[in-house]
Amino acid sequence: MLELKNINAYYGESHILRNVSFTIDPGEVVCLMGRNGVGKTTTLKVLTGLLPARSGQMMFDGADVTKEPTDRRARRGLAYVPQGREILPHLTVRENLQIGFWARSDKPNGTVEKNAFDEVYQLFPKLTQILGRPGGVLSGGEQQQLAIGRAILSNPKLLLLDEPTEGIQPSIVDQIEDVIIGFKNSKRFGILLVEQGLHFAARLAEKYVVMAKGAVVVSGKSNELSAEMVKQHLTV
Repeated sequence: MLELKNINAYYGESHILRNVSFTIDPGEVVCLMGRNGVGKTTTLKVLTGLLPARSGQMMFDGADVTKEPTDRRARRGLAYVPQGREILPHLTVRENLQIGFWARSDKPNGTVEKNAFDEVYQLFPKLTQILGRPGGVLSGGEQQQLAIGRAILSNPKLLLLDEPTEGIQPSIVDQIEDVIIGFKNSKRFGILLVEQGLHFAARLAEKYVVMAKGAVVVSGKSNELSAEMVKQHLTV
């Protein structure tokens, strides 16, 4: 479903990503790992088109999207929940969710809309209590639930989650973990999860990709992560 081939990206003249290559199969959960500053978030920005790749190729759902703009990639089914969540602060929770639904590539009817919103409310019941509240006054945990719910409403084929547990209270972390496990079991869409914490990632991901200094240094099945790799590249 997703294949990166020798992606190179720059900020100005600084070479940030160096020949990054990996694949994600349909319905697969992959964890992109590594210490701070190794290029994980930059990789997600390249995937979404927010940062252009200077060289290399990106294939998504059978199409070459290397040169496509962000909105076209979103229409193809690429959904992104960034670290900052990017909740629109002056819009209500309901309005923020509606934006996600409008991003769908299909032409849904009223029944589809109701079912889609009902699913989000089942996953994150707290949202039903705060639908009229502005996004900017929500707690970090509430914003993260809203951001994931909004992304799900776009009916993605691949969901990109950039450190979804960062700065979140433990009860919400547990809830987000349960939601991701549910997606993993359903195989409805793929997930690329950026996480520094080994234990959280190991419980959720089927495959890992470890980065260091802007390059992929090792990858494989999550149950094959060795103690030496953890010590060298990861945060326990």
